[in-house]
Amino acid sequence: MNHWTFQTALRTPTGDALEEFMLLNGRYANFVKETFFLRWASGQNWERDTQRLRAWTERGGAQGYIFIPALSPQPPVAQSSQYAALYREGRIAFPFRFENPIWQAGMETGFGRVVELFKQIRGRSEDSIVKNFAVKLLYWMDTYFPRLFLETGKMNHFPKFACGGGIKLAEYLFMYLLFLLGCDVLYISPAGDLPVDSPQLLALSLPVREAPPAASDAPQAQRRPEPAGRVVISRNQIQRPERHRPSLASAPPPNPAAPVQGAVRMPLEFEELAKFASSVVMLKVFDQKDQCFKTGSGVIISDKGYVLTNLHVVNGGRYYGILLEEETDVFYTDELIKYHQDYDLAVLRMQKRRAPIPISGSGRGLVRGQKVVAIGSPLGLFNSVSDGIISGFRQLERVSMIQFTAPVSHGSSGGALLDLYGELIGLITAGYDDGQNLNLAVDYQTISQFVRGLL
Repeated sequence: MNHWTFQTALRTPTGDALEEFMLLNGRYANFVKETFFLRWASGQNWERDTQRLRAWTERGGAQGYIFIPALSPQPPVAQSSQYAALYREGRIAFPFRFENPIWQAGMETGFGRVVELFKQIRGRSEDSIVKNFAVKLLYWMDTYFPRLFLETGKMNHFPKFACGGGIKLAEYLFMYLLFLLGCDVLYISPAGDLPVDSPQLLALSLPVREAPPAASDAPQAQRRPEPAGRVVISRNQIQRPERHRPSLASAPPPNPAAPVQGAVRMPLEFEELAKFASSVVMLKVFDQKDQCFKTGSGVIISDKGYVLTNLHVVNGGRYYGILLEEETDVFYTDELIKYHQDYDLAVLRMQKRRAPIPISGSGRGLVRGQKVVAIGSPLGLFNSVSDGIISGFRQLERVSMIQFTAPVSHGSSGGALLDLYGELIGLITAGYDDGQNLNLAVDYQTISQFVRGLL
């Protein structure tokens, strides 16, 4: 399954925020696409900026670049029944198809994801309401997809979509669907930011603003502090003050085993941390001959059945068996939702639901010497628990790793590395056979970036 990785570390020499978006050229390799979904309050420069976007569309229309001053809120009356006929819950006839099967599967999965998100945000799931939303999506897909996705077979070109005017939930989620399909998206508002108070919605995109010019009598302008997680587009760079973890699902319920004093969370005892093994799985990987040829571990990260593991664990498998604590049955799946070759991360989806382990939000940070707990299935010994400390931090190529001393062995790959608060700070990935307790885990920041859009 394809997936698109949200990246914000970009830089162009030309200047303002709008120009930055026009010149974005996210890379695509190994089924990973750097994609951008930005929202920008243009304010008093609205007329100037929309004129620039119109000119940009005229120049880039042949490349699949589109600017729409405002999306039509609904299909023409004469066509409504046509799109309504395409929608059948569980069986949808899409008005647009990709020749590339991975891209097509991504569109179908993305469509289902935004419909579910619509239900969550609205808090209502009546058939008529959901159908009206789906009809709008199909109408916009039929209208804009042929103009955006000029190539539907090879993934060597990706479009850009800019939209203005006032938008509501349906329009915003349509833009998010485009983002999921590898389209760079910009929402430009004539007024302020999105008039919503839903963290779930705001987490789908990033706000940007153009920094004020430096005062003429000052050698360097002082920049106003931005909230954590906000992207600041200045005249010569984009910087991100702090990584954050947007989430599409509600936060996991607090762990009842964690004692609380006022608003302060207290560290858990090791006996309590061991209970998180119920959210760590053992994976059996089956080949084309239905033979299990390797095993590993995985961590449940969502109440939707998403299991995080290493790519090297699931690589080469035709389907996978998932073993859960307190379950006698093996749960099988062939749903490899997404993966990243450089990070050595992958996500499977199973039908069985279990409480997830929350990914660390980085509030406390990590330090050398900090105590940690590792949970995995070394050598097939289901959900073994061990403890140790963080012994260092390593950078292997482009991946940030945590070096730790908790004992692990073959089969532990994909297991959980927890802090004393029961949060996932790393995914156990590798160990050095020639050394003693020299083990590595992909850190929580890399994990958060990888799973963005799933949680």
